[in-house]
Amino acid sequence: MTKNYKLIIWHAGLAVLAWRMWAYGKYISFNATTGIDFEPAVVLNFVLLVTLIVLGYALFQKKIWSISVSGGIGLLFMAYFGVTRLNFVGFGLFVLLNLYSQTNAVSEITERNKINIRRSLNVGLFPVVMAFFLIISFAAYQSPGIKNLKNVKQLPSQSEVFIKTIIEKTAGSYLEGSPGEKQGIINQISNQTLQGLNDFLRPYFKYSPPLVAFGLFLILWGISWIFVWLSVLLGMLIFWILKKTGVITIEEKDVKAEVLLI
Repeated sequence: MTKNYKLIIWHAGLAVLAWRMWAYGKYISFNATTGIDFEPAVVLNFVLLVTLIVLGYALFQKKIWSISVSGGIGLLFMAYFGVTRLNFVGFGLFVLLNLYSQTNAVSEITERNKINIRRSLNVGLFPVVMAFFLIISFAAYQSPGIKNLKNVKQLPSQSEVFIKTIIEKTAGSYLEGSPGEKQGIINQISNQTLQGLNDFLRPYFKYSPPLVAFGLFLILWGISWIFVWLSVLLGMLIFWILKKTGVITIEEKDVKAEVLLI
């Protein structure tokens, strides 16, 4: 199989995986306990996608391919979520971060005497994962559900439960009376506290959409090491399979090295 055929297969596979991932977006949901929920299919698709992206950068080693791949995935993103100014900014950042990833991955391959695909994957994955999380946050910011948060006039109902729990744990033992009387006092204090918070925060609810989108990015970035770790393991497995099947080969060559003298 020639290198051109391998490039075509790589691009086509990434296009399918990217299209499926953006289509999976509707299966991502939120809850008050864990913050964000993913379907297993979304996680598997994402891990395989970023793994093949960075592995391809390390193998094909030309910036033009990182531009074609990131540009294609970025265009699919805008085709699915719309052509807006913010998405154009996300598109540009996505391409730049992928170029940075390609530079890192190739440097680890070409600047060392022995090929260490694990290190190449590790340094290349973080920028790519960040790029995806960035444009996902942009898409979330523009979604109707988050945009409607600016019209909210009070905190969600879970806030009352949280406040009531705090009051029960901190002041419950100091209250006197029957269990019913204690519960009535706790309910009254929690309602007054919630009302005070709503009155204080009401002028700032209009800033909720960007804050929620930024919070989503922080949540995703906080768990990025899990995706990177899984992708490194998967990438090493795929690299081993490619070597065993003869798709790629490793040859030893004599190279010249620069030496600094004083």
